[in-house]
Amino acid sequence: MAFVPRPQAPHGELELFAKKVGIVVAWIIAVGVLWLARHVLILVFIAAIIAAGIAPAVQRVRIAVRFYFHRTIRRGTAVAIVYFPFVLLVLVIAIVVVPQLVSETRSLGAQLPALIEQNILTPLERFLPVAAIRTYLHDGIRVPASNVFGVVRVTATVVASFIAVLFMIVYMLIDAERLRNLLLLIFRPDVRADRQRVMTRIARRLTSWLSGQLILSAIMGAAIFVSLLLLRIPYALPLAILAMLGETVPVIGPIVATAPALAIAILHSPWQFWSVLILAIVLQKIENFFIVPRVMSRKVRISPLAVFIAFMIGGALLGVIGALLAVPVAAIVHVAFDEAFVAHRERRQDADRSGTLVRRA
Repeated sequence: MAFVPRPQAPHGELELFAKKVGIVVAWIIAVGVLWLARHVLILVFIAAIIAAGIAPAVQRVRIAVRFYFHRTIRRGTAVAIVYFPFVLLVLVIAIVVVPQLVSETRSLGAQLPALIEQNILTPLERFLPVAAIRTYLHDGIRVPASNVFGVVRVTATVVASFIAVLFMIVYMLIDAERLRNLLLLIFRPDVRADRQRVMTRIARRLTSWLSGQLILSAIMGAAIFVSLLLLRIPYALPLAILAMLGETVPVIGPIVATAPALAIAILHSPWQFWSVLILAIVLQKIENFFIVPRVMSRKVRISPLAVFIAFMIGGALLGVIGALLAVPVAAIVHVAFDEAFVAHRERRQDADRSGTLVRRA
């Protein structure tokens, strides 16, 4: 009986199998590296969103200079014209507002035990035993050294991240055209024009969101600051800044931001507490019915339900950062959904055709 050798696998199949294994391993390594660098990627994403919102303003500045002065300026110069006022505002806040904010916060910390004793513990001691709380306040709140180190480390990380985002925004604005062309290389040449149009729509939405958010925060912060001064509520500046930061978080941010003002007011007098409460309710109603529809809804064109769902998802995934990015990410998803799932024939401006969806910019 003759020996029949077993057929071996062709060299091509072994090479194909090795390539597939190599691709899988490369993907696993890439995902692992991205997971390890997730904090940096979040900062890059934040910088990209802000840069995309500022980029149309840079282009408008170049067009305006060319139209009125008949000169063509470099993109870096236009970036400086648009970005310098923002950096100047940040420096003014850091030099002028932050020291006063720290001083008022220290003053509040020094007066807090006496205020709690006078306005809370004394009225409650008729009904509840408060001796342990009074002893704790009189002894002072001692923070362990490990907690102090942790606070310093977190503060340094936040400051460094903020500075890094500022620099990344500048570089992204200067190299915006190069980055856009790099992204377009991912797509086939026959669809790059459509993808560029989609990117332009996303940039316009982000510009509307950024300008609307700045206007909304400035209006509410100024209104709360003036109102607290008129009501003679102490520490009006840090409370107003906290309210401005709360406006950046959709849905619950403005509500949570008013809690410290109510706490400070109730420690001083009942009429101030009720005045601040009524003020907060009135400002929220004015914001919800007049300011937000005119500033945000018409600019970003996202339904309140979509904002709420995006806020819940972003908060569950990334915490506070996810809540802050909820609206711009929802705007990007809205444009992508419109381009991917709404057929081209359904986006025609054909109001007479039954069932036609009118396209929005």
